Amino acid sequence: MITMENKTLKSLEMEHNSAVGIKKVSIDIPNDLSFSIISKLSVKTLKRFECVCKSRTVLFQNSYFMSLFCKNLYNHSYYDYTSLLLHLQHKTTSIDVLYSLSDEQFENNIKLNWPNPFQMDDLEFEILGSRSINGVLCLISYSQTSTRLVLWNPATQEFKVIPTSFRESVPYMDIEITRYGFGYDSVREDYKVIRQIMYNPNSDSESDIEDFPFEDICYQLFWEIYSLQSNSWKKLDSDIPHNYIDQGLCIDGMCHWWGEEGYDNENYDEEYLLSFDLSNEVFHITPIPDDKNFRSILYWKDLVVLNGCIALISNHIKNYPSDDIFHISILGEVGVKESWIKFYTVWPFPYIEHPIGVGKNGYIFLIEHTGKLVCFNVNTNMVEELGNVGHGFEGRTIIYERSIVPIGGMNT
Repeated sequence: MITMENKTLKSLEMEHNSAVGIKKVSIDIPNDLSFSIISKLSVKTLKRFECVCKSRTVLFQNSYFMSLFCKNLYNHSYYDYTSLLLHLQHKTTSIDVLYSLSDEQFENNIKLNWPNPFQMDDLEFEILGSRSINGVLCLISYSQTSTRLVLWNPATQEFKVIPTSFRESVPYMDIEITRYGFGYDSVREDYKVIRQIMYNPNSDSESDIEDFPFEDICYQLFWEIYSLQSNSWKKLDSDIPHNYIDQGLCIDGMCHWWGEEGYDNENYDEEYLLSFDLSNEVFHITPIPDDKNFRSILYWKDLVVLNGCIALISNHIKNYPSDDIFHISILGEVGVKESWIKFYTVWPFPYIEHPIGVGKNGYIFLIEHTGKLVCFNVNTNMVEELGNVGHGFEGRTIIYERSIVPIGGMNT
């Protein structure tokens, strides 16, 4: 029988009952059966068990339990009826292509045509987030003199250009949009885009600077949010941190970014997860644990969604670039520092540029420094080469769920 520090489920239950003064007759369930049951619970629930019985903190140190937990995590409904999109961009040229993949071996690729709302010959887009929402993607278009946003359904080829905000047209100021988030407010059945903005005086303002009331201009970063239902932008009144290292992702009606350089005066050098609830339009901060795997010297960090869970993939430099270590940590509950779990450690993993996304069945896709595309299977701990995307290319995979519902809903 598999043991967990020589403690059976019966002994764990007896500890809890003794602590609260309850006498019960319990059934001695073998650990292999109890592990099979418990491994199907969510990360959030498992972490809350630790508050009930400290002995259960060793669950995530047990290799047998972790193998069951991984299997259940990657065979989840989050990936039902979905396929993969592969977006490739060259770092120095204008090559910008999008492929639909019929499988995760990258063998049967179909090139998709971008929408062309501005009738431009040289299209360049970036896709927000790591998954479509109700079949809709949010694109950032860099083909215009000012950055534009486009909602697009690849299945129907319907698109909608999001209007610009009046805050983008301020005399003598250059606007810099530093962060985006795209998601769905299920309470109001509304698509929303949130972004971070900063003003900078432009070079043409020097001669007329005395004639302009700059006291009316906010030089600090601020946030604004777009609603598809109202087809308008509004400024958010929030005093929250501003420095992030990723474009963020959205899941279950919340947008998330990884933050640096502190979140208040007492934690000025701490890293954290910043989350935004699209329904109540409130920010949440989740500090990182006091753990060396989060705080050691890193080459890169990426937020991903592992089957419905927020996860951080971080590259820990040991002897870069020939011997790299990367860790996978999962968040159980937004706002709860103690709910981070060290999920997986891979070492050595040489010459990896960065992960480009996550697929079904525990697949993590990465690009090597040579431009070779590889797939790491967390369940089997095996690496498979999928082909060569070419030197100088950056890539991302997007989880895509096909839908023929109009962007504005059935009433449009």
